[in-house]
Amino acid sequence: MQGQNFTSGNIPKQLWSVAWPMMLSVFFHSLYNIVDAFWVSKLSASAIAAVSISQIVLFVMMSLAMGVSVGTAVLVGQNIGADKKDEAQRVLGQGFLLVIIAALLFTTVILSLKEHLLVLSGAVGEIYPLAIPYFTIVTTGSIFSFLMMKTSITFNAQGDNFTATKLFALSTLVNITLDPILIFGHFGFPKLGIAGAAYATLFSQFTFLAMALPIIMRPKMMVPLQLSNLRLRWESVKKVIDIGFPAALNQVLNPLGFAALMHLVSDSFSEAGAAAFSIGFRIEFFAFIPAIGFGFGAMSMIGQNIGAKKIDRVDEVLKKAVQFGAGAAFVFTLFALIFASQIIQVFTTDPEVVKYALLYFQIVPIGYVFFAIAFIEANVFQGIGRSWPGFWITFARVSISVTSASICLKWLNLPIAAVWSSIVVGSVISSSFGFLWVKKAIHAAKPIEIPSLEELESESQLTPPIG
Repeated sequence: MQGQNFTSGNIPKQLWSVAWPMMLSVFFHSLYNIVDAFWVSKLSASAIAAVSISQIVLFVMMSLAMGVSVGTAVLVGQNIGADKKDEAQRVLGQGFLLVIIAALLFTTVILSLKEHLLVLSGAVGEIYPLAIPYFTIVTTGSIFSFLMMKTSITFNAQGDNFTATKLFALSTLVNITLDPILIFGHFGFPKLGIAGAAYATLFSQFTFLAMALPIIMRPKMMVPLQLSNLRLRWESVKKVIDIGFPAALNQVLNPLGFAALMHLVSDSFSEAGAAAFSIGFRIEFFAFIPAIGFGFGAMSMIGQNIGAKKIDRVDEVLKKAVQFGAGAAFVFTLFALIFASQIIQVFTTDPEVVKYALLYFQIVPIGYVFFAIAFIEANVFQGIGRSWPGFWITFARVSISVTSASICLKWLNLPIAAVWSSIVVGSVISSSFGFLWVKKAIHAAKPIEIPSLEELESESQLTPPIG
């Protein structure tokens, strides 16, 4: 059987076994944006800012997909721990259908508002006309991103991240190969510029799904996807939404916070400030990859152990996840501080951009450890089936950072270093009170009750299912 049972065994070993493939998956997935930025930066400084600003709204897209997927994953994990495989399969099928519906709604709404959203995200001057084609193409194919996220988290919930890692590596290789070909027009292909990066991304995502979905549907999976379960039954779907909606809002806060800060920076420091922020944001994402791996690993392990009512193991998973995630973030902090100049030179040699970016890497890495801890705390809350506290931790971090940066720029007229310092302050405060909150919540956690098959069948006699 493909997957792992986390209700017994060595916790550090199990956490690492599920975390490191997730880290690699996120690493390969983040390379999509890094590779796009690298090749697009060869066009102009405005081009790299255009892609970064376009991706702010696309980060919202991924966050929504992650929220719906997390809601399903938590319930799947808890049912695995409670040895209720039939219920887990039904929830999984409903989760996939919810993701498809969310993708279609997102595409429709975002495309109708794309001009306004880009301007709000900081697409000023010559950045705006460059951002339009990338944004439009990737948004049109957003269902690929939604299903890609859903499939990856499905593997995670069942303790199998290695399969997703291999598929991410393959799709990233496709993206790396296609980017220069489509952007600059090699081997008989037309020169598409920024639009070429968008097309390369969509094709690489399609490659991932073409290989991943058949695997998820194999009977040997711990919880396989069955087409017969692609139908909505509201009593069980509500459970997914109860967890997934605040989890989605939680994930959306990060790109919204980035958008707000980008708007402040671009408004005060023009294209140079926006380019420096986009470079720093892209690189620092690698500092959070361990936190993502250990956070989602902890969520999977905690979900199963909550289902099995093993609270002592849940407490130990939290402790180890925080230790490992914070330790890894500290190592990357040192790396960023030492090699800041070399990192920046990969993307730009513009003197003003380099100046702003160097300040970024001298200040923001101080908060990497605290950001990692806050991220893990939110994942742990999701694992016990309480997503709202994780949302409020993230909300505190984002709102403190944005409010502080706004005061520094608009009222006090301080230099760009004040914005970078505000990011650190938000992470420190939110992670500190979040840790005390999650420790208390673990000991009050209970498994989420999902309607049995008999109850759903009885319900269906009164209300026909949708789908």
